[in-house]
Amino acid sequence: MHPYLTFWGISIPTYSLLLLLGVAAAWWFFHRRLKARDENPGRWEQAFLWGALGALAGAKALYLLPRLPQLGTDLPLLVSDPAVFAARYLSGGFVFYGGLFGALGAVWLFCRSRGDFSRLGTELVPTIPLLHAFGRVGCFLAGCCYGLPAPDGWLGVTFRAALLAPNGVSLLPVQLYEAAGVFLLFLLLAWLSRQGWQGNRLLLVYLAAYAPFRFLLEFLRGDPYRGFLGPLSTSQVLSLVTLAVVLPLLLRRTTRP
Repeated sequence: MHPYLTFWGISIPTYSLLLLLGVAAAWWFFHRRLKARDENPGRWEQAFLWGALGALAGAKALYLLPRLPQLGTDLPLLVSDPAVFAARYLSGGFVFYGGLFGALGAVWLFCRSRGDFSRLGTELVPTIPLLHAFGRVGCFLAGCCYGLPAPDGWLGVTFRAALLAPNGVSLLPVQLYEAAGVFLLFLLLAWLSRQGWQGNRLLLVYLAAYAPFRFLLEFLRGDPYRGFLGPLSTSQVLSLVTLAVVLPLLLRRTTRP
């Protein structure tokens, strides 16, 4: 679609721009909800920064994990041709589940010494699918994380200048499917937050809803860069593990008097 946008002669990657807009929207939601609760935003916004940094580190780490053998082979490029090394391993490539778990780990470390996640998460958890929705729209515009060829009778999209997707082929717009799904999940979590649900419970709802959605959506993906463990992609395996851990916890909290 539009992998780059040009302003005053400067080309900006569309994915990076959408990601920044998503961070801004998530921060605005978080800040506004804290003020509505008469909390001091400055105290808690550090947790948002910790989560953002943890998300970047985790998303890149999980992307690189299945590529470690090749990465070890290419280490001499750091000296001989650092530009090629950066293009292969540093300039792109982020895995959502790695970012999610990295963000949660960073916020958990923050809350160990400075706050209570059950309170902080009430406003923080809904920002996860909100930011994710912007990111997936960015994927669509850049032409990455693309879908399978659209079957007859299915609405498809044909890329002309995609970075990774095959151009000139009608593909399923799975990026937009996911963007719509996680935005609806954001609306649900925002509503539950207003009803007084605590952060721990909201996080369980989010994970229990997203995991099966992502598991099924992976069957419509056509990009080969997702890593595979047997017949399942890395994200499908992580979805199953997440659901197996989270669902019993959510049921216990739901049925508790």
